[in-house]
Amino acid sequence: MAGEKETEYFLASVRNLFTLADSQYCPKFSAFMTEEEQALAQPLAGKLSRTTGMEIRFWGGYEGAVRVMLGVFPQGFEAETEMFPIVGYTAHCRASDKLEHRALLGSLMAQQIRREMLGDLIPGEGSAVIFADERIEKVLATQIDRIGSIGVSMEKGFAPIDTSGRFVEVRGTLMSLRLDAAVALLASTGREKAAGMIREGLVSVGHIEEKDVSRKLKQGDIIVIRHTGKFRLREVGGLTRRGRTVVLFDQYV
Repeated sequence: MAGEKETEYFLASVRNLFTLADSQYCPKFSAFMTEEEQALAQPLAGKLSRTTGMEIRFWGGYEGAVRVMLGVFPQGFEAETEMFPIVGYTAHCRASDKLEHRALLGSLMAQQIRREMLGDLIPGEGSAVIFADERIEKVLATQIDRIGSIGVSMEKGFAPIDTSGRFVEVRGTLMSLRLDAAVALLASTGREKAAGMIREGLVSVGHIEEKDVSRKLKQGDIIVIRHTGKFRLREVGGLTRRGRTVVLFDQYV
C-alpha cells in the first residue's frame, strides 16, 4: 500500500463489507486485491469472520489466481465461488501471434477500466484469458477487438488454467528455518549479506516487509526478495546426516 492513510482506508473498506453483508443480508464482494492487499485483509477478515459468524472466501476466478476478490457471506449463505461477480473471457488471435501481459493491460485500461476491476491477465500464443469484474463484461464483449497491434475476437469462458508453468523448483538445505538462512539460499549469497538485505527492508514475508533476520519460516510462506524474485516454501523435509533441513521452494517466473 502507498501509505498509512491508504492502508487505513483499505481496512475500513474491508470492515464495510461485513457491515453491508449484515445490514442487507446478502453476500458482499471487494474489488480485486493485490497480494499485498490480501496480506493486509486476511487477518482482519478472519477476525471479523470469527466474531460475526460470517463466512469469508478469497477467489479470483480459478484455483491459484494471484489477484482475488474477498467475499463476505452472512449466516445462511454458502461461500460458493459461483456467487462471485467474476467473468472470464478468452481473447483469440492467430496461432502465430503472442498476446503479452503489458499489451493486455494497456488495451483494457485504454477503455477507462480501473485496475481493481481486473483480475489475472494470462498471456499466451493464439489466445489470452482475462478475468474481470462482471460490471465491465459489456466492454469485454463488445469493445475489445485489438490487443496492442493484434486483432482479437472475444469469447466468454476459458479453458482450464494450468499454473504449473509459473514456477521453477529451488531445492536446498538450511541450517535452520530462519529467514536469513533462506534468503542466503535463494539469493545465492552469504548469511551475513542476506541479513543485511533483510535489515535494509529488501525482503518481505507474506507480502509484508520483514526486518527480523531470525523470523522462523513455515511451509506455505511467500518470500519476496527485491531484485531477486518471489518464492514459496512448498515443502519442509527431513534432516540430512549433518543435521540440515531439506527444503523445496517454488520460484515464480
